[in-house]
Amino acid sequence: LLYNEIGVVIGTTSMMLPYTVLLLYGVMRGVDRRLLAAAASMGAGRVTIFRRVYLPLVAPGLASAGLLSFILSLGYYITPALMGGPNQTMIATLINQQVTKDNQWNGAAAQGVILLLLTIAGLLLVKLVSSLGASRKKRSAS
Repeated sequence: LLYNEIGVVIGTTSMMLPYTVLLLYGVMRGVDRRLLAAAASMGAGRVTIFRRVYLPLVAPGLASAGLLSFILSLGYYITPALMGGPNQTMIATLINQQVTKDNQWNGAAAQGVILLLLTIAGLLLVKLVSSLGASRKKRSAS
């Protein structure tokens, strides 16, 4: 698994998995079980309950967990540097290489700004998704 892209993806995923699981656990525990019981009492099957009741309630949490993991992995430096080696460069590794080895401060600054803009866009997307989820939860509660 060293010095290839598959190893970098597996290593990064194993580092991001706890954040995703903890966020999803909180969201899934917050779903009111009475809604699922009400759907079952109306004659819905398990697949229908999951698809039409549970998944729409958990969807904002799924999107938030995915976006949060993506944002956290944008600035990952250690795992790709150790597992990928010189052939598998990620953006943080490339910025470090331009500053320390190539002495290209302008290129590193431009890539840093792009990384910052991607992070801000991701955070805004998380905020949008969570506000949509809150409004949907408020509508279903009333």
